[in-house]
Amino acid sequence: MDKVHFLFGVHNHQPIGNFDFVFEKAYTQSYLPFLDAMERHPTLHWNLHATGILWDWLEKHHPEYVDRVVEQVRQSRVEILSGGYYEPILPALPDADKIGQIQKLTRYIRQRFKVKPKGMWLAERVWEPHLTKTLHDAGVEYTLLDDTHFLTTGMSEDEMVGAYLCEEQGTTVKVLPIRKDLRYAIPFKDPADTLNLLRRFATPSGHKALVMFDDGEKFGLWPDTHDHVYVNGWLERFLVALESNSEWVVCSRVSDYMAEHGPLGRVYLPTASYYEMSEWTLPAQPQEALIHAMKSLNHNGSAGARNFIRGGFWRNFLTKYEESNNLHKKMLRVAEKVHRAAETLSEAGQKSAAKLQKMLDALWAGQCNCAYWHGVFGGLYLPHLRQALYRELLSAEQQADKVLGEAGINVQEDDFDKDGRKEILVESPEQNIYFAPHSGGAIFEWDLRSEGVNLLNVLTRRKEGYHKQLLEAHVSAAPEGGVRTIHDIVRVKEPALEKRLYTDWYRRASLLDHFLHPNTTLEDFYHCQYGEQGDFIQTDYRYDIVRDKYPQVRLSRSGTVWTGDQRNTISVEKTISVAEPTSWQVVYRIQNAQGPACALWFGSEMAFAFSSQDQPEPVEHLQAQSWQRRDHGFGLGVQAQFDVPTDLWEFPLHTVSLSEEGFERTYQGTVLLAHIRITLNPGQALVRTWRIGAERE
Repeated sequence: MDKVHFLFGVHNHQPIGNFDFVFEKAYTQSYLPFLDAMERHPTLHWNLHATGILWDWLEKHHPEYVDRVVEQVRQSRVEILSGGYYEPILPALPDADKIGQIQKLTRYIRQRFKVKPKGMWLAERVWEPHLTKTLHDAGVEYTLLDDTHFLTTGMSEDEMVGAYLCEEQGTTVKVLPIRKDLRYAIPFKDPADTLNLLRRFATPSGHKALVMFDDGEKFGLWPDTHDHVYVNGWLERFLVALESNSEWVVCSRVSDYMAEHGPLGRVYLPTASYYEMSEWTLPAQPQEALIHAMKSLNHNGSAGARNFIRGGFWRNFLTKYEESNNLHKKMLRVAEKVHRAAETLSEAGQKSAAKLQKMLDALWAGQCNCAYWHGVFGGLYLPHLRQALYRELLSAEQQADKVLGEAGINVQEDDFDKDGRKEILVESPEQNIYFAPHSGGAIFEWDLRSEGVNLLNVLTRRKEGYHKQLLEAHVSAAPEGGVRTIHDIVRVKEPALEKRLYTDWYRRASLLDHFLHPNTTLEDFYHCQYGEQGDFIQTDYRYDIVRDKYPQVRLSRSGTVWTGDQRNTISVEKTISVAEPTSWQVVYRIQNAQGPACALWFGSEMAFAFSSQDQPEPVEHLQAQSWQRRDHGFGLGVQAQFDVPTDLWEFPLHTVSLSEEGFERTYQGTVLLAHIRITLNPGQALVRTWRIGAERE
């Protein structure tokens, strides 16, 4: 009888920083009932990958689950795959961390499951050609990629029926294509549809294999899937169908199949991920253009050309979102320190092994991919995930600095964000303050190192390609008799959300210098729809540094301010003094450098990333001598003290984004604008001072 191999597997993952109740929900609604179902069908062989993050949580909270998987492995029923322990995007890491993360998960699998894993799961299937050698050097024999990677080489869907060999510098690794038709059919279509597809590829030799390896969360955690998969019995019907057709459908572990059948040939795959990722990496307008182009190809009968059209690739998130790039470059900076410290510890001998591993674990945990990007899941838009990565990276940085003997306050001029222009990095044992002279002379990162908090971890409000769906008020219900895949579903989590779509035209940071139009209201500024009369936002500031026990950074710019038809050259100088342990002071000097007397409305914007919102709507504080906010989540208090009573505008920074649960509004931080109305005669200057500090509760 003709046969075909079916390589069925799931990938289970929860990110660093996710709430414990989310882990528990995923366990009870997805991971546990899925394992229950597989145990009820002992003749079916399957494949499983879980990230080290999840294995750690399971060992702590549900070790009985891990024991049951161990028994499945002992019976040769399930194959366990390795991967990056903390689920990083491998191409974005230093080479040492790529291999280190894989080897850490491999060690855990060997110790806990008593087997050496042969394959690995590649996070988000983000592939770059150089990975072939990296995986080979890490002891990986195979990995799984999406069919998108293979289609772009000219390969047809009918050829994606087994393993191929990738080569780099003479090293090879096997790659297997995950079929999109199976990903979208399972568990959203009738099991018969999968059987019909498999039947097409059955042969007398049975050498062909079709792969379906996807998120385990789609079996119970994604919207509507728990009832569909378990209560309504989809998974049970699917497994029974596989068993009933076992004379021709061979459910195999991946390595068992490859032990019997060699690779089908050699392939050189381009940089790619799954197709949806190539859309998400693009800004809103190009994303809409790509979607339109793909629809046009279908309409004019050129659907085959779709295989060769795609958008960007994962690294484009580092240009789409400055905050993503900030997090990535912070990781690289910490990694450089950690690896220098590792060399020092290695020279110290075995006694330092535990200290080294603790430091590496903090760095690697800070490389967990989820908060570095955004697609249909919340990702970058979830502040608790970003803050969790900063917590890990700051912990790794502190540990490395202690090993390296870094003490006192260090000031460096370095191209931190890798855009060809230098930033000013002030680092001390208690805090880091990073300045961007070329972007309004702003502070873009303020780390409280001991607390593991970046108090400038806010997110700018941007237009996203999917906002068009919200504006069109297109809310889809589930189709009769089934559920939609997460890529097709549209939900709104609160009414009138489309009215909250505010867009910022500059990156949110601290010490941004505004000259407001006299008719500007608090609501205008909150919506970022106001008149800017100066040219001090996102422009170059000159700088000089006073290197002392408590260094000073002086940033200055002579720019233009228009008041009606009158043009004045205004000089803004701000001198920031960095004090210990966790505070800084700014002295502003604003001068009418050239032009007649002028009436100005100056404002200095600051942003703070708190763990939860305090004021749900904009508020005004008139003639305030100070402003403070207690954050019980972080265990911190933040205070601003002004030399004279000052008017303040305060408002929450909310983004509207898409997650697996639908469109939602997320609190990203609080914006505080200290503003004053002044009249300056020719040559006249005004000096103002305030101090910003944070302290433990």
